[in-house]
Amino acid sequence: MQAPRLPENETERLALLHALDVLDHTPDPALDRITRTAARLFRVPIALITLVDSNRQWFMSRVGMKVRETPRNDSMCGHAILEPGTMVVCDAQQDPRFHDNPLVLGPPHIRFYAGRPLRSRHGLVLGTLCLIDREPRTFGPDDAAALDDLADMVEAHLRSREEAVEAQAVKASLERSEMLFARTVTHAAVGIAVATPEGRWLEMNQRFCDIVGHPRERLIGAQAQHIVHPDDLDAGTRLLRTVLAGDVDALNLEVRFVRADGSISWTQLGASALMDAQGQPENLVTVLTDINPRKRVQHELEALQRTLEQRIVERTGELHEVVARLQGEIGIREAAQRALNEEKERFQDTLRNASDAFVEVDADDRIISWNRSAELIFGWPRAEVIGRSLSQTIVPPHLRDAHLAGFRRFLAHAPDSGHLMGQRIELVGLRRNGEQFPLELTLGSTRVGGQWLINAFLHDISRRKADELALRESAARLKTITDNVPAMIAFIDHTLHYRFHNRAYTDWFGISPESLVGTDARAFWGEATFEHLRPSLQSVLSGESVAVEYQLQALTGPMWFYASLVPRTEDDGQVSGFYLLAQDITERKRLYQRIEHEAMHDALTGLPNRRALMQRLDEAMARSRRHGQPMAVLFMDLDGFKQMNDTLGHEFGDAVLQHFAATVRGAVRETDYVARLAGDEFVVVLEDLDPADEQSAGRVAAAVLERLVMDQEIEGVAVTLATSIGVALHSGRDEETPQELLHRADAAMYRAKALGKRQLAY
Repeated sequence: MQAPRLPENETERLALLHALDVLDHTPDPALDRITRTAARLFRVPIALITLVDSNRQWFMSRVGMKVRETPRNDSMCGHAILEPGTMVVCDAQQDPRFHDNPLVLGPPHIRFYAGRPLRSRHGLVLGTLCLIDREPRTFGPDDAAALDDLADMVEAHLRSREEAVEAQAVKASLERSEMLFARTVTHAAVGIAVATPEGRWLEMNQRFCDIVGHPRERLIGAQAQHIVHPDDLDAGTRLLRTVLAGDVDALNLEVRFVRADGSISWTQLGASALMDAQGQPENLVTVLTDINPRKRVQHELEALQRTLEQRIVERTGELHEVVARLQGEIGIREAAQRALNEEKERFQDTLRNASDAFVEVDADDRIISWNRSAELIFGWPRAEVIGRSLSQTIVPPHLRDAHLAGFRRFLAHAPDSGHLMGQRIELVGLRRNGEQFPLELTLGSTRVGGQWLINAFLHDISRRKADELALRESAARLKTITDNVPAMIAFIDHTLHYRFHNRAYTDWFGISPESLVGTDARAFWGEATFEHLRPSLQSVLSGESVAVEYQLQALTGPMWFYASLVPRTEDDGQVSGFYLLAQDITERKRLYQRIEHEAMHDALTGLPNRRALMQRLDEAMARSRRHGQPMAVLFMDLDGFKQMNDTLGHEFGDAVLQHFAATVRGAVRETDYVARLAGDEFVVVLEDLDPADEQSAGRVAAAVLERLVMDQEIEGVAVTLATSIGVALHSGRDEETPQELLHRADAAMYRAKALGKRQLAY
């Protein structure tokens, strides 16, 4: 006996098999229908769907096999999974691989075997659909094609399971990304908020609420302009319009907010627009930095500088007056000078300890003041930069010409017009080690001794810029993930309006993103689908996760979806809406419908089979009893069929059965139900018979006999068909079972047959 070798991709194959979680599970009715169909179609005693594990083969579905698994080393399926197509063993006792196999020598005594490998979506072989007979036999091309069709159905079932596992993994990854994004925003040191292009707050973190001084529940849905200081509203609105128009990527300005207690909060506001797929602004992302401490220091410095200038003017005038009047009062002048020096020292101490870099230059761009923060930010000691050109020290080489041109314009306008005075400007700075970084500049000017001195506060905004970039990248990654998931992903609020959806809606339904956001989901689903989903919607809006199947009309026609609805619960315990993850199961639905049809119909004649007949007969008898309306059953047997079948061959016999089925179907009423019971036995179910007309069923039977009297030509052979018909009436007033009614019709048919050909009997 030859044990099967392992495939080259054995590790990956086993990993996928275990990930699907189908081993050692209860039988699947859908797969059982396929194995039963295979056993009937190929007339074999055993039909199996096997999954080849590391040291066993486990039967996922079985017909004619009592055990659930056998060792892999003894299995023929272990050899079959190594083949590119169907492996056929016509006689195992003559095959050197299996002639001494325990399953050949002992139960189930395998002589014939045909196994078609079952492959995953990526080509990994998981097992086989196999046929087993205890007698040797041949296996032709038509047999192979039929086995391929059944195997394709099994593969579709396994692949749908594989897609479900992959979708669950994508969902878990998406949830982790959302959790990471939410934690980042929640614990950020800056205030972060999202607003509509019209300025209505949609979401924000707690730090944002703390900075503007309003509780979150009052901010959600409110207009931003209601809490912005009136003096900052117009300028901020103009700059926001440039961002929304796409003229600039982002804005950065100082904005004052009026707190709930009436106090003022100074902030550094950064805002950028999130664009949709058409380049239109969808939302505004706002980042706030609390600059109240810095503003207090800045205001104190400005007040101190004004006071100092005023005192200098006053002291100078006093000293001139004193010198003119009292040359001898030198002591008073010295005292005033000392006071002036003390004020200057206090001013310089304030500058030295400011958190922002303070730099002062003369009209020739030479540095004359450089505080401690400037040393830390730019890496230059004060002793090395005093007298050095500012542009050569902190401006990148490629920007120095522009810096000097701007410096000269400022000198020409700033002393008289206040050009750029107090405005915050973002620039690129240069550290001593050559590193370039973003900084924020506030300009001022002072006239000393007839010469203008330019001063500036410089703030390192590298950290803030990095935070803004990380936020944008995180949002972009999240959008990329959701747009590439092979499923519909959306968020629907508690009023059933779409607030977010991924690209799958565009691919499947041709809906552009801007047209669905804000749309009532009921209008998109349609009234019938909404009524189907209503119980699930009530559950998810009550805080319960649910799963549901439903159908929508897509670009390519009707599509079936399997959807998971997950509620989003806010901090106050209220459900604000739910997330929807829907997978396309259209192919699986069509497969189930096709299998169900095949299970209920005769493959040769296309008529309903025994199973369908018994179901229909049970329903018809129930209607008869409920309405008191009589019904009847016609039991037919084709006279002389065995002789024709034996003489002219089985194929001719099949043609006769098909012709007979069509003839009977054409002879009865349109509302009558015709089925093939087995072999050459056919049954007609007659409903809604007239209670006053006891011969109505007999007339239908007579019509069948009359139709068969005409000579027939089947495949070039002239034949005369005849049938014996047994009629059984059911009044609807007793508890007779379908089996008993059918047995009475069968007995009546034998009485008709005893009377001769083309007879009927009750």
